[in-house]
Amino acid sequence: MRRTKDLAHRMGLELSRYRPFGARIVERLEGVPLVVDVGANRGRYATGLRQHGYRGKIVSFEPLEEAFAQLAAAAAGDGDWTCHRMALGAAAGEAKINVASNLDSSSLLEMEVEHRLGAPRVSMVGVETVPVSRLDDVLHDDQPCLLKLDVQGYEDRVLDGAPATLARARLLQCELSIAQLYAGQAPLRALIDRLDDAGLGLVDLDPFFCDPTDGRVLALDALFARAHPGW
Repeated sequence: MRRTKDLAHRMGLELSRYRPFGARIVERLEGVPLVVDVGANRGRYATGLRQHGYRGKIVSFEPLEEAFAQLAAAAAGDGDWTCHRMALGAAAGEAKINVASNLDSSSLLEMEVEHRLGAPRVSMVGVETVPVSRLDDVLHDDQPCLLKLDVQGYEDRVLDGAPATLARARLLQCELSIAQLYAGQAPLRALIDRLDDAGLGLVDLDPFFCDPTDGRVLALDALFARAHPGW
């Protein structure tokens, strides 16, 4: 390894050991007692946090029937992980969610052409009517938290219903779409500016969705952190 690094230095390159995005998040979760997992899907995100060593409380929200069943099964036996079947938005009520063949791409918004080109094997296969709540109305835990949003373009509506939760979030993770993947989603710059105004600065990025034809990055996972002296 040392010889490889020396060779890389002579070529003007710096090599370092790759750490998965989940591991990098958990490193920043020291002293954060709660993760609010919005758009939990089957529970892979929370399971990943546990695998990387996070031992705090997790509260997950997922509206889809099939995904929630798998989420509840993943959380079974973990007394610090609770799950709620609902969507989150700016106001309480009901909404129709478009169900994707892979479940992951399901959204309260319509899928745009850019998404279909980037994931040609994914299609919409149905619609479910789901309850919608404001996060601030249903999260009965006022501890500092990591707020994670995986809501397929619906981030700004979730934030509209979560000003109190956002105010105590030490970290926030969400997807940033470079391309317009869903109709009516907040533009990348607008979302970054909104979080910056809330005191959360961008600290880490991880590309996860690329166009298979040309490699162009379509979306990234982003982590924001609040500046906090001594934390």
